[in-house]
Formats: sequence, C-alpha cells, structure tokens
Amino acid sequence: MILTYAVIAVCAVLFFLISQSQYPLDTAVKYGALLPLRVKRGEYWRLIASGFLHMQVWHVLMNMYSLYSMGSLEPVFGHLRFGLILLVSIIAGNALAVWLGEEDTITIGISGGLYGLFAAYMVLLFKLGMLQQQSVMFSVLRTLIVNLAVNFMPNVSRLGHAGGFIAGFLLAMVML
Repeated sequence: MILTYAVIAVCAVLFFLISQSQYPLDTAVKYGALLPLRVKRGEYWRLIASGFLHMQVWHVLMNMYSLYSMGSLEPVFGHLRFGLILLVSIIAGNALAVWLGEEDTITIGISGGLYGLFAAYMVLLFKLGMLQQQSVMFSVLRTLIVNLAVNFMPNVSRLGHAGGFIAGFLLAMVML
C-alpha cells in the first residue's frame, strides 16, 4: 500500500501547512482549492490539487481513514491502476462539480477519489461473484447508505462524489 501511504502523507503535510497558516482559506486557495471560475479561466491544475487539501481535522481524519481502508485495493489492482482510479476519480468529480455546480463555491478534499475507489471495489466484488453473499451485500449496502447520508450534510460536493463514483466504476469495468 505504498501509494496509499504516500497520498496520506501528502494530505497530512498539506493539512498541517494550511492549519498553521494565519489565513487557512487563503492558503488553501493558494495551494489549489477548487474554484470553478478559475478552472474555467484555465487553472486546470486545481482539478487535481484540490483533492489533496483539507481544512478541518474531522475532514482529514475521516478521509484518510477511508483512504487507508480502501488502500487494501492497491495490491489487488496494482499501484498504477489503483493510482489511476484515484486520480481520475478526483479529476472527474471535480470537473463535474465545476461544470455543473455553482460558480462561487470553493471545494477541497479527496472524497471524489474515495467514491471512485468504492465504485471500483463494488465492481470487483460483482466480478468475483461476492455480492451474492448476503453478508458482503449487507456490508456494501451499509457503506453505501452511510456515504449517501453524508451527501446531505452541508458543504458537501454531491457532484464531486457522483463524478468520482462514475469514473471509478467505468475504470474498474475496463480494468477488470
């Protein structure tokens, strides 16, 4: 899970730098927070960079725990394909949020990538025939319900989550 640990380290370092700043929001914007108008003006690097930024302790802890949990897919898919699913899901989620979302929102976090990894996990379970097992199906449904509930919390990028999920699903279908 070397890539998983590397991404966790990058997110942790960036969180620390943002949290130590006198102006955390300005620092997050400087480091690449997703601002739709800036992306539409050509700052496409924000589609990637924003995925590694977090401002609240609960946000970084929750996302890094989820990434660590999904990291068990890294040996299954291999470093390159796992990284591709994560990165493309981040980009796809952020792109959907930019082009279909509100133009004055600021978005950060790796959630789109996590949704992509979860979709890939579901595809893997389906391809292996494991979704037919009642315990596995209930486990997946519980996780899905919790993640759907998160989408109704304030300041959550539903489009980012949806775009990441769709990208992860499609990539896993091709890869598997």
